[in-house]
Amino acid sequence: MSIEILKPGAQTSIQDAGRLGYLNTGLSPAGPLDHLSLRIASLLVGNTLPSPLLAGGPRGDAGLEITFMGPVLRFTEATVFAVAGGTFPLKLDGTDIPMYQAIAARAGQVLDFGMVKDGARGYLAVAGGIAVAPVLGSRSENLFASRGPLGRALKAGDVLPVGPAEGRRAGARFDLAKLPPRLAEPVLRVVMGPQDDLFTDQSLIDFQAQPWTLGTQANRTGLRFKGPVLTFRERPAYLARDAGADPSNIVDDMIPVGGIQCPSGIEAIVMGTENPTVGGFAKIATVISCDIATAGQMRPGQKARFRAVSPQEAVAIARTTAAIASPENLV
Repeated sequence: MSIEILKPGAQTSIQDAGRLGYLNTGLSPAGPLDHLSLRIASLLVGNTLPSPLLAGGPRGDAGLEITFMGPVLRFTEATVFAVAGGTFPLKLDGTDIPMYQAIAARAGQVLDFGMVKDGARGYLAVAGGIAVAPVLGSRSENLFASRGPLGRALKAGDVLPVGPAEGRRAGARFDLAKLPPRLAEPVLRVVMGPQDDLFTDQSLIDFQAQPWTLGTQANRTGLRFKGPVLTFRERPAYLARDAGADPSNIVDDMIPVGGIQCPSGIEAIVMGTENPTVGGFAKIATVISCDIATAGQMRPGQKARFRAVSPQEAVAIARTTAAIASPENLV
């Protein structure tokens, strides 16, 4: 069984839960921006679920992440597939089909995603998973680093092997009432720091009180937001000596996935799953793991707000969100 890529779409890549354990080499984890949607699609077709963002455990069966303009692809044999995430006008051999449902495809049928109507990214799971060879323990493509099974996004003419999936059946549907709401102005929950102490009290207030607008520079590496200009406290002597003159400069340290860099205080850059692993700009806060999905589904021009939660609250939210991809929510 294989999938033939007739048209690749704007950016379509193979993703599983991501590649852990290589930050010391400068290699970020990759994996989907919206882990929950890939987990739900995988659940619908009976695949091994990818673990939540940055969690240990199975990397899961790989699927495809589709950004804005989707691909056109052909199934070479009969199979079962499902799509979750951003809303795409799916057509199978020209006939409209639903998302969040396991669909049977016959050999030779063509699936066309079209242009996303809501959100930014969709996720395709095929029963048996995309069976390319893992690289460093994962099938995820890290497009920023050109590392992974292909080392790039898909292109026309690619043929992707699919693993065995005997006995998988179509018809399972996900209960849409269990999905987190997709708001016109979403709230991105954050844990403050690691360098929030460098910002003035007024900037810490403005960071949460004012809306932020996503710009056109928004990809798997980072999403740039414009909002209030943030200002900094008087610089400690060691930063003035070792880090440079700009008030946002720090001595280079690790950049977490979700870390919000604020170069010169004029923008807030939410780091994605292909983030640079070290950098020299102050990070006012870090978006919690499950809200990376919310940020990844935003469109340029859309506004968001940041809201601080405690580390304990972030862990509880992550556990609740991971449980959404549960067989109990299939109908």
